[in-house]
Amino acid sequence: MQKDYLQEITVERPIDEAFALFTPKGEEAWVPGWTPTYIDPANGETREEMLFTTGDGDEATYWTCLQWQPQDWHVRYLRLTPASRVSFVDVTCQPEGAGRTRVRVGYEMRALSPEGQAYISELSDDAFADMIDEWTQLIDRMASPA
Repeated sequence: MQKDYLQEITVERPIDEAFALFTPKGEEAWVPGWTPTYIDPANGETREEMLFTTGDGDEATYWTCLQWQPQDWHVRYLRLTPASRVSFVDVTCQPEGAGRTRVRVGYEMRALSPEGQAYISELSDDAFADMIDEWTQLIDRMASPA
């Protein structure tokens, strides 16, 4: 089973600042419970072929950066949750004036097991949109950089 999801949000941040929020290190500032374990590089610098993990148990997930194109405000990750699914995560930012950024988030999910099929089947387009829309609220609540 495979399913593709796509959602766009607008964040009240200039593009340089907004794009940085969609790196593994950047997400530490606004995603509750986001505590990656960085494997390579150990400092968590975003670059192609970086490796890190999140979650545990059946939701233990292995990540790598497939495309790192900061000059184009684009990043693409592969996330593998072996007990369930594999996903390609694509984020592209576009400026919307001096202090706003449009963020396009795409997930391509593929089931690896019956549990993965159930997960994908239960994640409706509306539920995915709600999840991504919540990112705007989480980013709005975080402190602005000094």
